[in-house]
Amino acid sequence: MIANITKGRKAVGAILYDFGPGRRDEHVNPRIVAGNVTGTPMQVARAIDHTARQRPEIKTPIWRTSLSLPDEDGVLPDAQWAEIATAFVADMGFDGAPWVAVRHGDDHVHLTVSRVDWSGQLLTDRWDYRRARQAADRLEEEHGLVPARERFRAEGPQVRNNELEAARRRGRAHDTALPPEREELRRIVREVRDASRGLGRAAFESGLEDAGVSFRANVAPSTGRMSGYSFTLAGWTDGDDAQVWVAASKVAKDLRWADLGKVLGDGPATPTVPDPRAELVAAARATSTGLQDGPTREELAAAAEILRRGQAERGVVPVPEQQVARSTDPAAAQLAYWRAVAAGQKPPVEEVPAAPAPIPAWTDKVRRPHGKLSNDGLAAAIKRREKELADLTRSKALAEKEIRTGDAIVTGQVTGPYVQELHQLLARLEKAEPHITTAETAMRAALAADEAADAARKVWREADGRKDMSRWALWRMDTSRSQEETRAKKASETIHESVDVAAQSRTEASTAFDLARKETGVPDPVGELSRLRTGWSELVGEAHGRDQVHGKAQRHNGRASAERATASIAKVEKRVEELRQEQALRKEMPKGQREAEGRARSAAARAALPKSRKAGTGKRYGAQYERPAHLRQPPPTPGIQGPTL
Repeated sequence: MIANITKGRKAVGAILYDFGPGRRDEHVNPRIVAGNVTGTPMQVARAIDHTARQRPEIKTPIWRTSLSLPDEDGVLPDAQWAEIATAFVADMGFDGAPWVAVRHGDDHVHLTVSRVDWSGQLLTDRWDYRRARQAADRLEEEHGLVPARERFRAEGPQVRNNELEAARRRGRAHDTALPPEREELRRIVREVRDASRGLGRAAFESGLEDAGVSFRANVAPSTGRMSGYSFTLAGWTDGDDAQVWVAASKVAKDLRWADLGKVLGDGPATPTVPDPRAELVAAARATSTGLQDGPTREELAAAAEILRRGQAERGVVPVPEQQVARSTDPAAAQLAYWRAVAAGQKPPVEEVPAAPAPIPAWTDKVRRPHGKLSNDGLAAAIKRREKELADLTRSKALAEKEIRTGDAIVTGQVTGPYVQELHQLLARLEKAEPHITTAETAMRAALAADEAADAARKVWREADGRKDMSRWALWRMDTSRSQEETRAKKASETIHESVDVAAQSRTEASTAFDLARKETGVPDPVGELSRLRTGWSELVGEAHGRDQVHGKAQRHNGRASAERATASIAKVEKRVEELRQEQALRKEMPKGQREAEGRARSAAARAALPKSRKAGTGKRYGAQYERPAHLRQPPPTPGIQGPTL
């Protein structure tokens, strides 16, 4: 995975590019796959820019990167890209600021991040390329992706787009018989190097000429020191028809002179220019006379001439001797000393360094109370304070998150908890609506069965009452005893059937109501669903008002918590700095003082420990208590010695 980092002034332009047609490839189905800002693309871009405008002095507050994958990794789903983008932003330390990830292709995703967090603090982008590479390596291992370090060879710079296009115009490409010039140089020079191993530079340069490679040896004219080669091929020119020369390190890293010289194993192939200063030294030595107390005037003149020529080669303008400060170089100091002796002047006196400032004792007020701590206690105190600092930092991050959430609720970027709860309740009721419908249908069937049973009971009572009437009375009613018995029997059967149907329907309704209550968590799902659908607009407005109050309170509480955490962090950081200064002071102080302080601290710690109580001297055997018999001893009699053991 490759992270391509850029920086800009506004997020609107970046988001417009992500959702636009693109410059190199078609942007297909652009969509937001991750981020901590919600809304339409332009709303998201404006929210990021709004946060970045808190620090108008920052010229490029927008941090952009594209995470791209090779074809070997395939096409990842949006959910996995969301995990990768979220983890990458967290590893870069930008998760406390607004950011968004947009995907409009199969193999890459674009991240747009504000380097100004929600509270207006600037997030550092120092070493962001190195941190991005480390984060990408970790994500490659975590998600099983092809490591980028294995895909790109570290042997030397690769052929880039512009160079590759120019090589194609010259009839060279990777898929043809003639590769790009840089690739061909790498192959030829390595072959010549391997053939000239241990034979020296002359054989190496002869092999390059035979292979058709032009070269230049980069040798310093003043020292004759070899620093490396530059290579080119015939016909390799730029747009101005000038020959293109490439340093050996730009062809391949193993062709640098530091590595190539060891392989060739030989000195320079071309003679170096003789150093004229050697003649002056030889002349001075020839005119010197035996053993003496220092150099002669001729040697001093030769040394001065060598110094003057060296300054001329380096472009140094000589300064009058009285204006030159005393050098800390031992050789320069010796030369100045013998110059003064040769001129009959008084040699410069060595400056006595000032005595270092005395280090205060461990009991001094400056080092209190940390000076009393032992070395182990000092390290433990630093560790304890650092843990406290980490806890406070986490508390501050949580408070800032609470501020962001409250601010998002107040500004309407995020739906508040009360409106969310209302929507969730309606969704649960609509999901349980089939159970509610089943329960209502079953209850209607049960009521119909109850009505049928009541009607059948009325018929049965009427028929049962006519069984004891006379035949004449029954004849007058146009019926008979047998007809009434049959009628009573049918009514009885209808009663039993209706009662069974009503019981079964009530059981079915009860089961459906229980399922609806379990799914919705509401004791009366039917009434609640009717209430929501009837007064939905009023209920949403009321919930939104409660969310506004809740968001303002949450933002206020978060700011108070963040201020307290910031003050505590400042105090703890000051204490940690004092502890670290004490630790550094002990490392810099003289060994004798360090050992003496250690002994003094140990003695003070031992003196502060509570003394152990001897047996028989505590409160249990005080003056008001009588010692037990086995501890009693008779007082010694004057003049009588005790038994001899």
